[in-house]
This record gives sequence, structure tokens and C-alpha cells, in this order.
Amino acid sequence: MAVYSVHLPADVMPQRAADRAVFVRDGFAFWALLFGPLWFLRHREWLGLVGWLVIAAVISGVERWVGPVTSGGLELIFAIATGVVANDVRRLTLMLRGFREEGVVEGQNLEAAERRFFGTWLVRPRPTVPPVSPSVSHPARSVPPGVLGLFPESGARP
Repeated sequence: MAVYSVHLPADVMPQRAADRAVFVRDGFAFWALLFGPLWFLRHREWLGLVGWLVIAAVISGVERWVGPVTSGGLELIFAIATGVVANDVRRLTLMLRGFREEGVVEGQNLEAAERRFFGTWLVRPRPTVPPVSPSVSHPARSVPPGVLGLFPESGARP
């Protein structure tokens, strides 16, 4: 079972937000491991792409001092790290674009996760705030004067 986080635009009504919902899979992004910058371009993750290019430039600059064997190891570690954090960068970018995380859902694939999420999300009742009537007295104010805490009488016990 795959686990997805569901992100909805914050400024859109719930009925229309379903059309713009984004499901981001948790876990390792294999295609980001193989094709780092292309993965970021495909998902329009410009901050992730810029960060990837900066780190790649630093690794290629360090290559002169550490040698090709160590540089190859750094590139391998960088590729694995890209696969590990790619979906987290995608969630961060969605948050910066004004999306809010609405929930987490699991399913065999993306389509099953979408059906499961929208099957429960569209039919659940929205929380409403009950109206406060001014005639109700506050429970803390109904205690007679001279009583401290939960003890009915003031003073020490015999």
C-alpha cells in the first residue's frame, strides 16, 4: 500500500478544490534518483531545481581537490539524497504556493487513493461553531465566595 498526502488549495471552495487536489506519495522517489533535474522540471519544482543545480556545481568544484573516486561517491550520495527528499521538496513547494495539507490516505495506487479520499472527504460533515448565548453563566463564576478549589469549606480538617 502506498501512502499519499493530500494537498488542496486554501483559497478555493471545497467543491472546486477537488479538481485542483494534489496527491504526493510518501517515500523514496526513484525517478528523482535517476533523473534529478528532469524530475524537478516535470513537477515544476523551481526551488528544488535551483537547489539541485547549486549542490551539483559545488560537487563538481570539489572534484578537483578530492579526486575522481571520492567525487563519484559524492555524486552517488547526492543522487540517493535527491530521491529521499524529492517528495518533501514537493510538499514544501505546494505549501509555499498556498496549498494546505488536508489529510493522508493510502491505496494500492494513485487512483485507489483518490477514490478513497474523495469518498470520505466529500460526504463528511463540516465542523460548525455552536452559537454562544450571552445568558449562560460561566461555570467558574457559580462558585460561592470563600471556596478555594474543589473543597466545599474553607479551613483545615480536624
